[in-house]
Amino acid sequence: MFRCPRPFLVLPLSVAWLGTAPVPAAAAPLTADQCREVVRAVGQSLMDGYVIPETAETMRDALERRLADGDFAGLDDAVLAGELTRILHELSHDLHLKVNVGGAAPPVAVEKRVVGVNGDEEPEEGEPVAVPAGLQQVDAFPEARMLAGNVGYVPVTLFRDLPGDRELAARRMAAVAGADALIFDLRGCMGGFPSMVHFVTSYLYDGEPRHLLTYYHAEGEPDSAYTFEDVPGERLPDADVYILTSSYTASGGEEFTHTLKHHGRATVVGTRTAGAGHGGGVHPLPHGFSMFLPVFRPVHPVTGGGWEDRGVLPDVEVPSSRALEVAHLRALRERLERGVPPRDEAAVRAEVDRLEDATAGSARDADALRVYAARYDIREVSVEGATVFLQRDGGPRLELVPDPGAPDAFTLAILPAARIRFVRDDADRVVALEVLQPGASEWETSWRDGSASAP
Repeated sequence: MFRCPRPFLVLPLSVAWLGTAPVPAAAAPLTADQCREVVRAVGQSLMDGYVIPETAETMRDALERRLADGDFAGLDDAVLAGELTRILHELSHDLHLKVNVGGAAPPVAVEKRVVGVNGDEEPEEGEPVAVPAGLQQVDAFPEARMLAGNVGYVPVTLFRDLPGDRELAARRMAAVAGADALIFDLRGCMGGFPSMVHFVTSYLYDGEPRHLLTYYHAEGEPDSAYTFEDVPGERLPDADVYILTSSYTASGGEEFTHTLKHHGRATVVGTRTAGAGHGGGVHPLPHGFSMFLPVFRPVHPVTGGGWEDRGVLPDVEVPSSRALEVAHLRALRERLERGVPPRDEAAVRAEVDRLEDATAGSARDADALRVYAARYDIREVSVEGATVFLQRDGGPRLELVPDPGAPDAFTLAILPAARIRFVRDDADRVVALEVLQPGASEWETSWRDGSASAP
């Protein structure tokens, strides 16, 4: 019997990566019995279903040794969750494995079967599954619109498949019906449900079910995923497809990207994705803890593998902040090469000229950006080409986007609500970096190494 994989997701960007996350109120340590119950429940969950049984046993045994050595004694719930997650990541390199406190919302019913093994079976009503807290409020499909030159633009934040999501996705696809090219913006896509990935993918093929990939479990027979035979509205099997990626494109966003790239259906523009390939769902643990447990791994029929711990490489590697311009320009050039109706040609060529000027302008601005490259306390700012990156010690590199309304000011490409600005002294030298968290009222300062202004 076909078993639809459970939802697979990764958590959205944490403001802790900027190094100024609010410090939570002190919590009482767990008792020895509570700690033992949580740690052993994690180990048992791993043994019951983790996608790689040998790794599950290694992780379980390591947790038991740490427990016997008293390494978890006296920890409060948040610290224990963080330490368990760190150990699991260290041993498995699996970005989906995570222990949370209070990390699950009430269960939501989803379809258990999204496509049949032969592409012709009906969906079944599924069991309720726990969805990580907050993801029900995410604007999963924020918009869809037409860009110049009859190019459709569809950003996706989350391939969520809760009640009403398929209707919303169908409306977004209807908004770009008839496009000659489609750009899916997954630069901030944190993951999603395999069923929604298959649903949206189906719009890019004709009605004949096509084998997308196969899911392998720790035990039992593998399951195959196919495109849907029927979807609402118009399909676009002949439209050119471009997918925009960043290092934050993860999980379900990576499945969409990896599947279409290696079936030759899409061109990927941007940077390497996160490398979160194993799928699963949220499992409850004692004392208010929960765990995201990967229980299946996708395998592509062309590559014979997936993207776990390696990510998806772009076909056209550019800074993610420039990916939309580059993809749009390529789409329009493709149209011109194939021939554009006379009534549209002048407008398409004008947009090509505009995008070429914008790309050249980015290169000319590169020299001006290098003044920011330096060490600022626990943060490092680097410049590659015309792109500025911010990296806190131990965290990922975060791409910065210039704020056109303010000199020396930037936002995060993945989290525009976070603001960053550089401070100059009276001699016009950059001496400090300031960060303002979303919702915060005070800027936090990091001084440039060697700055005479540093305290």
